[in-house]
Formats: sequence, C-alpha cells, structure tokens
Amino acid sequence: MFSNTLGIDFGTDTIKICDRKKRITVCEKNMIAIRNDNRIIAIGDSAYDMFEKTPLDVKASCPMKNGVIAEARNAEIVLSYLLRKHKHFLTGKPVVYIAVPRDISSVEKRAYYNVLNGTIHAKKICLVDKGIADNIGVGVSMTSPRASMLVNIGAGTTEISVVAGGKILLSRTLPLGGNALDQEVIKIVRRMFQLNIGTRTAVRLKNRLAYVGDGPADSMDVYGISTISGLPDSAEITSMAVSVAITDTIDQIAGEIRGILDRLPPQFYHDIMEAGLCLAGGSSLICNLADYLRNQVGIPISIVKEPGLTTLRGIQQIMSVPELSEYTYSLRDLTGSVI
Repeated sequence: MFSNTLGIDFGTDTIKICDRKKRITVCEKNMIAIRNDNRIIAIGDSAYDMFEKTPLDVKASCPMKNGVIAEARNAEIVLSYLLRKHKHFLTGKPVVYIAVPRDISSVEKRAYYNVLNGTIHAKKICLVDKGIADNIGVGVSMTSPRASMLVNIGAGTTEISVVAGGKILLSRTLPLGGNALDQEVIKIVRRMFQLNIGTRTAVRLKNRLAYVGDGPADSMDVYGISTISGLPDSAEITSMAVSVAITDTIDQIAGEIRGILDRLPPQFYHDIMEAGLCLAGGSSLICNLADYLRNQVGIPISIVKEPGLTTLRGIQQIMSVPELSEYTYSLRDLTGSVI
C-alpha cells in the first residue's frame, strides 16, 4: 500500500497526485479561499465550491495564471494541503516527480523553486519538462529518431511540443486554454444576450454547447445579471453563440501549430505529416475540435484516451521505468544562476 515515490501534475485548474502504482490519490481544484486577506477558510474542491459565491470579505482564486505560479505563497499553501491528503500513502521522505512548463521566465522559475523547495519535504525533487511528460504519456518512444508532435490544450495554456530522439526539437507555450475560452463565452453572452454571467456558468455552457466547425443545434437556459436593468435575469444561450465565441481562440492555436510545422527541418516535417499529431488536455474534448484543426492545419490529428491525464501518465511512466530518469533534472538546474 505504501510508497516512497509520488508524482505531481501541478495544473492551473487541477492538481493531481499519484504514486508509483499508478493510483491517482489526489485530484482537486487548484484553488484557495481567503477571508480578509489573511484567514484561509477553504482549499481545493471546497474552495472551488465557494468560487463566485463568496461575500465581499472572502476571495476564492487560483494561485496559477497562464500555466505558471502567480501567487507563490498561496500556491505553497494549496500544494502543502493536498500533499498532506496524500501522506497516508507514503513512508518516509518521498522522491517527488513534477512536470513544469518549459518556456517560462527567470522570475517564474524562481517562483517554482521557492514553492517546491519550501513545500515539499522530500528526499529528492525530480523535475520533467511538461512536453516530455506529455509525449511519454501518449506512448512516444524516447529512443525513436522519428519526430512526434503533441498539442496539450489545458486550462491556462496550450503546450505545443515536437520530440525526436528523447529531445524537444521545438516547443511553444501559449497563454491560451480553457480559461481563455470561458472568458470569450462570458463576453459574447454579455454582448448578444445583455447578461452578465460568471465563470462557472461559462464553463457549463462551454462543456455542454461548444463546438467548432459544424455541430449540433442546442441551447441552455442560464441565470445572471441583466446589463440593462442590473437585476437578476435569465436567457436561453444557443450553441451557435458559444461556438462563435471560441472560434477565434481555436484559430490562434491552429496558427501556432502551423508556425511550428513551418519551422521543422524537412525530415522531421515528413514524420509529422505521416503520423500526425496527438491532441491532449481537458479542452481537447470540445466537439469536432480534432476535425476542425485537421482541416486548418492539414495533417492527421487524433485525441488521446483520457486527455486530461496525459501529463500524469507520463510522470507515472518516468517514476516506474529507471531508464527514463535521464529525462528529469533538479530544482537547481531549473533556476541556474537565478537562485
């Protein structure tokens, strides 16, 4: 039952923790609720339950923004709390594996260093590039000389990575993901239906109604605040409106994928044209997204099984297969001269 190794997918929307036996022992929202800026009243799923329902003296928020740590102290509190929930699966000081974004600034690297160094009382902390973890998670061989491409559309970011021979050839982290789509839904509901809605309502609309390209006609009644009267009101939101809202952001992602393809050397470009790319991340489940991107980009595209768990599956593989340990590095390697 017990383990001295754990893996962490420290996502913008959700934090997932697993052990070497591939058990996901923690999967909770990355959120914290604080009263009067100093009293913590909820963390994780319970904080998300309070999101957009709190009184004026309580703030419920995520300490991550666009895939990186924005509020280091709060991120440390959330991670510490969730690690304590995992603790009954551990024995002694664990070895910890955690995926981190590749394209982050020196300041953002320092934030990761401070949070991980201060939070995790571990025997050893092993970091892995998120692009490497994603590719391992979908079964890409790190010894193959052929290029593989993966696009992970998460909550805060979209990670595009091309891997060959165990190395990342090209990568791009976009500040676009499910959260950006939610904000576009909020804007179009305000503009077309004169209704102010919250993020949670926008998420429900996106999950139920959104499609790209062609999709089924549907609608959903939601409640909000009228922009005209300032009073509570309702409106029937159509799938067409939601889909129009998200299309520009999806087109931006498609453009970035084309840009990566254009920069590839011919031999690797040929590999991708033959094999296509894998689509991962929770937002990849939008109706018809793979077909739409296939038409926009011009290469085969497939959605991986359980796309929201891709990164965690890669971390689990690295934890379990000793030969994959060469794809990890240390906290000091992450920061270099920034410390």
